[in-house]
Amino acid sequence: MFRPTAVRVAQFLLLLAPTLCAAQASPVHQTSAEILVRVTYENDRSASDQIRVELRDDTETPVEQTFTDSEGKARFHVAKAGQYRVLASGTPVQGTSSETIRIDESDKSRTIYLRVKPKGEPAASAVTSKGTAPVTSAAELRIPMDAKKAFHKGMESWEHNDFQKAAEQFEKAVALYPQYESAYNNLGVMYYQMGQVDRARAAFEKSVALNDRNADADRNLARILIHDGAYPRAEELLKKSLVVEPLNPVTLTLLCVAEAQTGDDDGALATARKVHQVPHEGYSVVHYVAGQALERKNDPKDAYDEYETYLSESPNGAEASQVRNALARLTATSRPSPQ
Repeated sequence: MFRPTAVRVAQFLLLLAPTLCAAQASPVHQTSAEILVRVTYENDRSASDQIRVELRDDTETPVEQTFTDSEGKARFHVAKAGQYRVLASGTPVQGTSSETIRIDESDKSRTIYLRVKPKGEPAASAVTSKGTAPVTSAAELRIPMDAKKAFHKGMESWEHNDFQKAAEQFEKAVALYPQYESAYNNLGVMYYQMGQVDRARAAFEKSVALNDRNADADRNLARILIHDGAYPRAEELLKKSLVVEPLNPVTLTLLCVAEAQTGDDDGALATARKVHQVPHEGYSVVHYVAGQALERKNDPKDAYDEYETYLSESPNGAEASQVRNALARLTATSRPSPQ
């Protein structure tokens, strides 16, 4: 019986770590398009600032997030042709999401209109079963204007990949308003991008303490805890994150790894199946984890199938050589019967 080593787990983390920020892998089909988001109330009155707007691709992976300006506008620039949708949530409104739109290589700009309702009224539209909107804490309802301005400046610097300047602005925001949990989360992301893991951990801890339903902060802190080997707490945080975003493939993949490391093979297998049921390009590592769990459960046939699924989805993935070694070992000991 064998268990993935710390080195192998570290490979999982290297695969997943870039999702902490908005940067994505180099696109196959290039484009240069601006997505303008207009957030309005039902009477077409422009919504206010500090409404969180998140852009997601067709795998439900967050591509970028920002906040509306004083006219309820937000902008995203995308470099990859594909399908996208936008989610809005935050201080004054209930969460809602747009329909999926297609951005082609020839597109230069597209506008998405999102109609929202104030909190306390029936939701403008239900968020699809692929995810739910982040939950805003009561403390964020009282953010002073100067802290908001610093936050927005931080977002602008983040959009230009100036992590140091963005961190300075998020630091200013939390200094002006110590209950600013979104700013703490983003500050943690900036520290992480600059290789300051201890400071990132502290910032995520603060964000989680301020809002125990911040799915982003729960997931970001859990990622670092897995790297630290603190698997039980990571598992706890990831399960909390899934209450808010039940089918987030990043969270599910991290949970699968954490469960395997705590010896919960049944849990890891159940979580791996959930990942496989949603778009999960880039997260085929769950099939490697599932294969190892099945080997430990003395089920070589199903383990073989999981490893083959991994290679079919990610033939050049970070774990591909280890998967091929596992297949060779299983073939030599107990070749599965042909189907």
